[in-house]
Amino acid sequence: MLNSHWKYLLTLAFGFSSVMVQAQCNGNPDLCGKRYDQVSYLTTHNAFNAEEDGFNFPNHTYGLTRQLNDGVRGLMLDVYDEAGVATVYHSIALLGTATLESNLTEIKDFLDANPNEVVTIIFECYADFELVETAFINTEALDYTWEQPLGEPWPTLQQMINENKRLVVLSDRNDAAPGENWYHYVWDFAVETPFSNSSNSDFTCEFNRGDENNDLFILNHFATDPNVGVGRTDLSELANEFDFFVERAFQCWNELGKFPNFPTVDFYELGQTLAVVDSLNSSGETLGMNTVFQSSFSIVQNPSNGLFRIELGSQHTNATFSIHDTSGKMILNGGLRTITNIDLRSFPQGIYLFSVINDLGSETIKLVNLSH
Repeated sequence: MLNSHWKYLLTLAFGFSSVMVQAQCNGNPDLCGKRYDQVSYLTTHNAFNAEEDGFNFPNHTYGLTRQLNDGVRGLMLDVYDEAGVATVYHSIALLGTATLESNLTEIKDFLDANPNEVVTIIFECYADFELVETAFINTEALDYTWEQPLGEPWPTLQQMINENKRLVVLSDRNDAAPGENWYHYVWDFAVETPFSNSSNSDFTCEFNRGDENNDLFILNHFATDPNVGVGRTDLSELANEFDFFVERAFQCWNELGKFPNFPTVDFYELGQTLAVVDSLNSSGETLGMNTVFQSSFSIVQNPSNGLFRIELGSQHTNATFSIHDTSGKMILNGGLRTITNIDLRSFPQGIYLFSVINDLGSETIKLVNLSH
């Protein structure tokens, strides 16, 4: 049985309490105070290209509505000009098409029904801005779009929610009309890893398009068939497996110094893609029981390969710690010195709750263990 302290912590960490629902931002109350560029969003490559919607050689099993309901918050859409109508398809229209307006209607319906959610569209665009804008106007999706001044700090998710401007639009075509500041040229704001991968062994942490100093980071994490360039479930299942995916995400974060805002996948329902995004968003978070330790308590390298160095100010006497897994089971406890080394290498990869307690109060931190 979990005692009341740990029931509260787990509720705070993973959002199981229905009371917390209205205070959540993208499903997690801990994200409300984070800036847009400090949050990771599960993103789907060629999001429209779904078997459920009749597309051939799909990248996904389910369409946009199911994707959004399942937790996807970034959607990559390819849009073309078909006889004066903004139309989404992948390379060849004969494989299946849909109007951009139909896609935007699904997105707007989701935003209407979920007032605490922030969604991003990343366009690969072969249509003029005017066609794209018409689709946004006709569906009233334009009302939700956020305008981000170049070079200015991004807002927090809570600020976007309060203003009800919860749709960020990025496009690789830089042809917006003057004053249409909701249509952001993606390479002014983001940098990416290579997207032309024919096997999972091709993945690298190298920069591809965009300036490495840009705020946003697109981690392309999908491999396509080398012959026809379409998604493959076998490659996706391996790529999306938790250990492989989370290790690459944190490796690229550490190597490049760029937080993966848009980890982008095919067949998102295969593997543990949402768990990886949760690990990214949970990394190093203080859960906020109080602020007793915040100025003098630190963890060196979190996430880590299982070795954590805990540094505690000398003014905190009689401090103890305990570590629980996400089921609430305590796996380690003991006293804390000014410097204490914690070894989780013998425990499974994942998130652990590290609680520090002294006579003045407590703090709880999420540790991300990447050991094998």
